[in-house]
Amino acid sequence: MLSLLNSKKVRSWCFFDFGISSYPTLILTFFYGAFYAKEIATNSTIGTSLWGYALSSASIICFLILSFILIFGRSLFKKIKVITFEFFFFLMIFSSFTLFFFDQNSNHITPLIIVVISFVSFEIVNLFYNIALFKVKSKNNEGALSNLGWAFGYLGGLVSLFLVYMLLKLTINQDYKLFDLSVFTLIGPFVGLWTGIFGYSLFNYLRKVNFSAPDILELVKNLKSENLYKFLISYFFFNNAVISIFAFASMIAAFLFGLSESEILFLGVFINLSGIIGCLIVGKFEDKIGSLKTVKICIIALLVLTSVLFFIGDIISFWIVAILIGFFIGPIQASSRSFLVKKIRSHNQMSAFSLYSMFGNLCSVLGPFLVGLTIDFSDSIKLGILVIPLFFLISLIPFIKSHFKISA
Repeated sequence: MLSLLNSKKVRSWCFFDFGISSYPTLILTFFYGAFYAKEIATNSTIGTSLWGYALSSASIICFLILSFILIFGRSLFKKIKVITFEFFFFLMIFSSFTLFFFDQNSNHITPLIIVVISFVSFEIVNLFYNIALFKVKSKNNEGALSNLGWAFGYLGGLVSLFLVYMLLKLTINQDYKLFDLSVFTLIGPFVGLWTGIFGYSLFNYLRKVNFSAPDILELVKNLKSENLYKFLISYFFFNNAVISIFAFASMIAAFLFGLSESEILFLGVFINLSGIIGCLIVGKFEDKIGSLKTVKICIIALLVLTSVLFFIGDIISFWIVAILIGFFIGPIQASSRSFLVKKIRSHNQMSAFSLYSMFGNLCSVLGPFLVGLTIDFSDSIKLGILVIPLFFLISLIPFIKSHFKISA
């Protein structure tokens, strides 16, 4: 599987994810969000709330943009040049760099606007990364390549996380200051630089490539001919579960199992390492057993593991289950992507992955909302957790009548 890296084009595609994964890791998940809530906002409660609103707003904006492209794209333009995605790549880098200028004395609304811009740019850049898989793949290696790219994404997030964590540890006695600057204000520029260094080469290799503009009618025909509706319905539900896992993992670890902030950070590292191993192992066999069968195996495994979370109470069992969840959560996403690449015709790749991204943005709002609503009404985090395996269970229903005849 690692022999795929002998191709310079494949290496540039994998390192693209290695580069852009620093953004969700450092800005959306770790460090910068907490810095904003604690230091820039009026107080941590208001800051946490505003941060959540900003990310939800960004997801809605992405959904609307992608909907517009999918519905009206073909009537506005026939081809989409790589330079269009390159623009958003640099906008993501620029907006990340701009976060350097906001600290305790800053207006607390402006950095949120910058984060929304960078988030939307990241989503469009990630769309480019997904549709580029069709351009760099070889015959019958989509599954292996998709999982390899996902593993590189995990690795890029981990390495960038480690570097920033070490910087924080080195400056802890200086009140997290370096040359009289808050280390947290350097996170944005670090992400921009990291993204540019590792991500830009893919644009050089695909400079002359054009992508067919989305055509929703052609996509509908393609989905119908390949009987893909059942997969997309299933994807919608299990993706809600996957996003909910990411959204509530730290809260489950802290409030149900008493992990400290540093322990949660290390748990995240081990879960990501498990994800890398999962992608490499599963990716080795996916093209042989079929992408859809791989997805189904991952759904069943995650259904069982997330259900077990409700019944366990000791920390050791939690660590084991959490790491096993990490093992399957990467492959289920990578294999879903490779399944679409295999089944969607070349001129419909942009359309399919626009819809794919739209589902992702809708799920990022709906899944966590339903889990949070359940927790609110039941006043129980444990009962809220049960929504996650319920999503996985529902995602299996579309395949029951087909007797698992769909293959890839």
